[in-house]
Amino acid sequence: MVVKLNDKPYEIADGTMLDAFIENLDIQLQGIALAIDFEVIPKNEWHNTTLIDGMSLMMIHAVSGG
Repeated sequence: MVVKLNDKPYEIADGTMLDAFIENLDIQLQGIALAIDFEVIPKNEWHNTTLIDGMSLMMIHAVSGG
């Protein structure tokens, strides 16, 4: 099945959980938020969120500065 993250398609296995998908991308998890179909998913729910074919995810990076 295919999901899109920031408009980039990724082939994943059926039943993949959101936390496993993100961990497999080998990115820094601090300072990011994830939304599915424009709804932010709290980090404590990533392990309970099953991805489905055609799902659209958005990753948002927090930026600090002044």
